[in-house]
Amino acid sequence: MSRSFKILACLLSLGTAAHTYGNDDNQPVTVIDPDKNMPNIQAAAIDTEKFELGAYVGLLSVEDFNTNPVTGISFTYHINRKFIAQANYGVSTVGKAAFEEVAGGNFLADGDYDFEYVNLLAGYNLLDGRSFLGKRHKFNSAIYLLAGVADVSFAANDKTGMVIGASYRAVITDWMTINLDLRDTIVDREFLGDNKKTNNTEMLIGVNALF
Repeated sequence: MSRSFKILACLLSLGTAAHTYGNDDNQPVTVIDPDKNMPNIQAAAIDTEKFELGAYVGLLSVEDFNTNPVTGISFTYHINRKFIAQANYGVSTVGKAAFEEVAGGNFLADGDYDFEYVNLLAGYNLLDGRSFLGKRHKFNSAIYLLAGVADVSFAANDKTGMVIGASYRAVITDWMTINLDLRDTIVDREFLGDNKKTNNTEMLIGVNALF
């Protein structure tokens, strides 16, 4: 008798649970739709413009000397979506070399501490993309590989060398771009009877007008 009572109690419990589960299934389900009113953000792009004229500032590290500010101007021509041609003029006043500081004298005339260059570069668009600033700002951007030649005046030398580098460029508005460049000017230099090939590295930021 006791065993039959236990079986009956179990069956009643299962029936109650099934009834409760069935009632839960009949409850209305609320579906939350995602917000479809997302802002339609249009990024500025280079379309009919072919030229950029701008200015830049940065740091120039001259081999055997030190690192100093550099300023310059640039002109860029967009040949097509893949290639650009560019001309740059830059100047920096270089401090004394380390051995000059130790010796306590100047081995160059005052005007010979000016590092001045003009270069002509070709650029290849290696990677197109978009850059984001927060949720509401996006910019068309590209990374270019750069190579070309430079005429360098420094330390009583006027030499022609080569330039290699890379440039990140972003279109901020329909009329303005910015660029972040890393360039190395490789040039021979005669100094105190020693002729050597030098690497002179620049890190630059520039602002350009599109037209």
